[in-house]
Amino acid sequence: MARDIHHNQPRPIHSQETRSTVPSILKPLSIGAVTIGFPVVQAALSGYSDGPMRIVARRLGASYTLAEVMIDRFVLDLKARHRTRRHLLVTDEEHPVGGQLMGSEPADFGPAAQKLVSAGFDVIDINFGCPVKSTAGACRGGFHLSQPDVALEIVSRTRAAVPDHIPVTLKMRRGVDDSTESRDRFFQILDGAFERGVSAITVHGRTVEQKYVGPSNWDFLREVKQHAGSKTILGSGDLFTAQACLDMFQITGVDGVSVARGAIGNPWIFSQVKALAAGLPLPEPDLFEQRQVMELQFGLCVQVSDVPQALTTMRMFGMKFAQLHPQHSEVRNAFAAAQSVEGWHGVLDRWYR
Repeated sequence: MARDIHHNQPRPIHSQETRSTVPSILKPLSIGAVTIGFPVVQAALSGYSDGPMRIVARRLGASYTLAEVMIDRFVLDLKARHRTRRHLLVTDEEHPVGGQLMGSEPADFGPAAQKLVSAGFDVIDINFGCPVKSTAGACRGGFHLSQPDVALEIVSRTRAAVPDHIPVTLKMRRGVDDSTESRDRFFQILDGAFERGVSAITVHGRTVEQKYVGPSNWDFLREVKQHAGSKTILGSGDLFTAQACLDMFQITGVDGVSVARGAIGNPWIFSQVKALAAGLPLPEPDLFEQRQVMELQFGLCVQVSDVPQALTTMRMFGMKFAQLHPQHSEVRNAFAAAQSVEGWHGVLDRWYR
């Protein structure tokens, strides 16, 4: 039975309350020349949104997915080896799919973006949202929000490097912190990016300093959308249920919502949003369907890597899927203890019969 698997998450900050209110019209989403359709998409998820996760999400209703963020230098140095080829592998059923880049040196973004386009990604997304500092101390991800000139140089170099028909997009947090200077820099980058040809910007309602602690500020997302006017804005932050996705549309007026942590272990969230938006009952996967999806994802992992790597990946995912199980703590611990493929399948045989 599906339920709110993140019941301990903080509630988003907004001045209006809506529950069971469905927007009368959810307009189809486009990013530049790329038609997305239903405006609820899967975010780039570091360490998670590999090809198998993206395929599962697409089959369960996601209209668009983003690959896990890749460091620009990693992309440039990546060789076509068996163990690493999965990072640039795009399958036919994934389109449209976006590739996300993060880095510190503006000069590296253009060549890395070209490599992602050659691999088959339909959209190039620039990460100005990651709140984790580089181990080398370099400024990257969300920390570029502190230096608009460098951030906009990255945008310009990326946009100039890829063909015109390939949209370039951004992922941003609302600033490094809550200071007036940080807010001003946010809007300087937002406006400058659109002026330089960015097709859409996803805004996360937390600051970089917040990381994942505290509520997402949806009032700020509404302000950003009002400021951007007809330009395409997607919202992100605290989207752990289908109803929360619809609430974000209702409260902020954004053009789309990007589901991040709420999609890990719960790929049904996309079909659930579609059902609620259509006024239909919430589809809830039973244990047998949960098992089928986990087995499907395991098989896809084996196809793109090897059995040991697939086991490592699916132990991690199993612990996330366990949040849907009525006895989630015991099931999570069982997945964590599985040290072999037989052990992993044994967890399914015991808990998902």
